[in-house]
Amino acid sequence: MRTWLWVVAAAAVEGCTIVAVTKGASADGSSLTAHTDDAGWTAADVRLVHVPAKDHAPGSTRAVYDFNAGYPRLVTNDRGSHYAPREGQELTKPLGFIPQVAHTYAYFDQDYGMMNEVQLSIAESTCSAKTVGWPSTHPYGYNLFGIAELSKIALERCDSARCAIRTMGDLAVEHGFFSEDSGDPAAPGYGDSAETLAISDKYGETWIFHVLTGPHNASAVWAAQRVPDGHVTAVANFFTIRTLNLSDPDNYLASPNVESFAVEMGWWHPSDGPIDFTRAYAYAVPGPVLALYAGRRVWRIFDTFAPSLRLDSTLGSRVDYPTYPFSVAPDAPIEIDGVMELLKDHYEGTPYDMTKGVAAGPFGAPVRFDGPHVLKGGWERAISMYRTMFSFVLQVRGAAFDDAVGGTLWYGQGSPHGTVYVPFSCAQTSVPASYLTGKESEFSTDSMWWAFAFVNNWSLLRFSVINADVRAEARRWQAEAFEGQRGVANRSLRALESHNNAFATKLFHGWWALAWRLVGKYSDGYVTTDEGPDGMQVNGYPLEWLKTTEYVAWPGNTYKNPPADDATVFAASPSAGVGLVGVLLGMFIGIGVMLALPKRRREYHRLA
Repeated sequence: MRTWLWVVAAAAVEGCTIVAVTKGASADGSSLTAHTDDAGWTAADVRLVHVPAKDHAPGSTRAVYDFNAGYPRLVTNDRGSHYAPREGQELTKPLGFIPQVAHTYAYFDQDYGMMNEVQLSIAESTCSAKTVGWPSTHPYGYNLFGIAELSKIALERCDSARCAIRTMGDLAVEHGFFSEDSGDPAAPGYGDSAETLAISDKYGETWIFHVLTGPHNASAVWAAQRVPDGHVTAVANFFTIRTLNLSDPDNYLASPNVESFAVEMGWWHPSDGPIDFTRAYAYAVPGPVLALYAGRRVWRIFDTFAPSLRLDSTLGSRVDYPTYPFSVAPDAPIEIDGVMELLKDHYEGTPYDMTKGVAAGPFGAPVRFDGPHVLKGGWERAISMYRTMFSFVLQVRGAAFDDAVGGTLWYGQGSPHGTVYVPFSCAQTSVPASYLTGKESEFSTDSMWWAFAFVNNWSLLRFSVINADVRAEARRWQAEAFEGQRGVANRSLRALESHNNAFATKLFHGWWALAWRLVGKYSDGYVTTDEGPDGMQVNGYPLEWLKTTEYVAWPGNTYKNPPADDATVFAASPSAGVGLVGVLLGMFIGIGVMLALPKRRREYHRLA
């Protein structure tokens, strides 16, 4: 038991969620590729960085770096001014180099590459696998590429999903792939030793790409499957590609060793029929925890968009057989705000509603903190989490539009349940300073990330009430953001960038203003709305929750009634009677004085 619980805890370090909607499944014909970045137990660099396009001289090389979560993510002179060294910073040492191409596209970058200037879009989710590998700087490390650098190279070099898959797959096989969360050789992290990307392009294709370390902790194995147009798919830290039809390259792609390595390891044999990629390569963790950690989110996403399928929420994701489809056709066209709302989800309205139950506390908080203890049991794993650093929906309108208006990065910082998705054109070259400011370890009112993080943390004081205020405010801002994108096709890139950055800056000031309003309104258990006699309320605890606490049993055996003969204490001596008379006389005098004073009364009482 200890083993599988620990593996799942490790897998939670980078447990991100993907939702990908093809153009034929969306309401406006855009593809929508969404991601929640659910960072783990280390501080993260909160900056949204634009890496500029660049021309390169013949014979140039491209440095490849290991992944670093904390600030600064990277220090180098070859990826624009935001990664250039500041005072006291040393250049990041590369793992190695590969030949550079003549021209690289500009793209937006955080932990992974997101979207480039020609609408190519990428979302990520870490998965389990039967193999594990490490970078070349580690013992038993024979590999050059993690998924962060692979995704960035794909955005630098490609405008199509197929190009991205071939580029990443070939580099991984040639130079070796490792997961940034593979642990170390003494304790390999099979629970998160592989990666999945959803990749969408302006030519109307959306693909799912799986990659893991190959033979002898080196090289790579990969496979990719196209999502049928008119479908939506989801990945939640578990492979989803099953049967590979390698005779159909329009819909399936794979590394040359995808079958031979499985045969070599005894994980598949041709007599079994067509290779099932997940069954061959996914790591099976005993027990229900990983199955539900992954599968429940997939069920929730599919059930939200295709409830008519009546999928079983209890199956989880299994290695040995498919429990959920690779993709589904939605019951109705999917709106972009529907995807955004889904990213804010905690299973509300289902049997797994995390705003209900004892663990939600008196005020319905869906937050369930991770911890170091190994204990039988578990929490539901929602899409929106307290440790989500950022999330996004990448909207690709397609080749019929100029790239500047065709691709939009709808970007939200902090936990999705308390964020606003801000539009940035895929081709704009700057973002406001507030999106480039701040460290997770240092509070800063100059940082957009900290504005959302502060409000989300303050909401935990009384989540059911405060988050309702936050959601209402977020809806107002989101509606303004959508309205501001009307007529976008008629704007120049310069005008579009100016408009987007002005809205982002306005939101920055507005969200900090909201933060301070919430501090004034919700403090010390009170709800204070004004200075009038009815301006402060004490709402206390919900009655049903109060009934489950020690309140109804208090004081229990901690208080004893005095004996019946205690009244005789006042008749012990004449002096006692005299003292009592004095006390009573003093009381009457005091009451008279009080009645003579101006009457002034507060309408509430506060316990000291």
